[in-house]
Amino acid sequence: MGSTCRFITVLLVAAIDFARAASPSASYFLSPFQSSLTISWGVAWVSLNVSVPSVLADGDYPFSYVDVLVGTPPQLLSLPIDMQADIITAYWDGCPFCPGTTFYNPIQSLSAKDPSKPLNGTAQIGGNWMSDTIGLNGVVQADDISIAMIKLLSTQYPGTRPLNGGFGFLDGLPRNVSVRKFIPDLYASGKLLNPVVGMRLDPLNPRLSIGVLDPNDYNGEINWVQLEPNVFGDNLYNQFKVDGIVGRNGSLVPYGDNLLGGINSMAAGIVVPDNFTWSGKENFTGPLFNHTMNIDPGSGLVSIPCNDSKVVWGEGVHVPPPYVDFTVQINGVKYMVDSHEIVRDPNVSLFPEGFCNLDVVTNTVKGKPDFWLGLPFLRSVYLAYRLPTGDCPGYYGFAFPRGANRTEEQISQKPTSTPAQMSQCLRFTAPTSTPTLVAPKKDEGTLERIGNPEFWLAPINPGPTAPNLSERSTAPPATRPITTQDLACGAGSQLISDMPEHHQKSGAAIFLGCQYALLYDVYGRDGLQVPLKGVEFLKKGVWNITA
Repeated sequence: MGSTCRFITVLLVAAIDFARAASPSASYFLSPFQSSLTISWGVAWVSLNVSVPSVLADGDYPFSYVDVLVGTPPQLLSLPIDMQADIITAYWDGCPFCPGTTFYNPIQSLSAKDPSKPLNGTAQIGGNWMSDTIGLNGVVQADDISIAMIKLLSTQYPGTRPLNGGFGFLDGLPRNVSVRKFIPDLYASGKLLNPVVGMRLDPLNPRLSIGVLDPNDYNGEINWVQLEPNVFGDNLYNQFKVDGIVGRNGSLVPYGDNLLGGINSMAAGIVVPDNFTWSGKENFTGPLFNHTMNIDPGSGLVSIPCNDSKVVWGEGVHVPPPYVDFTVQINGVKYMVDSHEIVRDPNVSLFPEGFCNLDVVTNTVKGKPDFWLGLPFLRSVYLAYRLPTGDCPGYYGFAFPRGANRTEEQISQKPTSTPAQMSQCLRFTAPTSTPTLVAPKKDEGTLERIGNPEFWLAPINPGPTAPNLSERSTAPPATRPITTQDLACGAGSQLISDMPEHHQKSGAAIFLGCQYALLYDVYGRDGLQVPLKGVEFLKKGVWNITA
């Protein structure tokens, strides 16, 4: 198999119930790995690739998608991250007007349960609650998680129509206790290292880490702010205090005091109390070409000069690329929103010739929050979310995406204040990128080697039937870290078979693969099939692992 093995991830114990019953305390780690990719029945964390558009385009679906495995055998659903929701939403595969590329079919899942409970829908949207097994990348999973399955989505539905459904993970929302939420359930059941989620949705390196805040994803000190309930609306705990918007001249745009902001990962723009208070003054936006902007009389949307046009500007007149200043100040720290995230590219803008959409709009809903920070903001910062647990409330944390175009002066900014419960609620176990590995002992099978010696599979916290792990050393380093981009999905390969005897005894089924795709038979489990993808480069045949 040679060096191609560095493109392979290991998925352990796909027959979940079988392995748990045989060896409930066994855990496994694959290393080295880029983001501490942990495969474990115990405490774990996972770093997921996020699919984001290269640019935000007018009239497009600009959402940020993560792959989620639902059901038994797993069905791959690519769901948009929804920072205003606390539940998993999936489109039923029989829904006639649901837009998307992946759909949920509970009939094909052995673990699906129907509590015969309808969603509180309308004539435009409806469905029913389901519960099923949900997992991430074969690393962590939870059983009996509530799923809002949409079976009706009318063409007249006035709200956002995201592709495929939604991946919500906020907690602390006023829901019936019978609704089981995915990430809160993972932490409550002891499967996550920390009650945190970290994300960066920029095109440079979009990632979603669950269970840790991966230091490879951000620069600077995380600026924590406590979340507050939206008492004027739906009571979502997703609002936080904002100092205001800082303009080109360094001063705050006069939006008043006691300002609150919210995060909306489904919004393609940024909502402010009044757009013209900022966009109408060049000392806030910076200079505009010809001191000109265009206002749509119907929608009130603003566009600014952005490209050459003989009709608009005249023959031979060159319009330089526009640059506007828009900085969100939170707890004393200024977070610059990249200009190209606010000003739509002329190739993907629906505005008049010679102009590009300025995607900062006026809030049409009275009350709080004052700002909704959508994708232009989220594609310019690193965002952390601390789930509320016990006596700890929920928090958002902000930092700078590692590798982004930020100066040392920006990165070194310090928050004005720290939360009162900082030591109690915001001290987390750090991830380890090089966990302790187990040294192979001759003829004892203490460590399985998967093809290339760059990758080692070692049980930790073993059950009574696992091999002896008393001796430890360091395995050879990887030539480069594994990323989910290495595991491009496509036609599948065969499963590994001929497991070592002690793995047959413990019930640990081991697979080569990426995420899930086509169905394959599971070795030792007649009638059970699982999908695999991302291993199309392997030679067809049966692959073995040896001690």
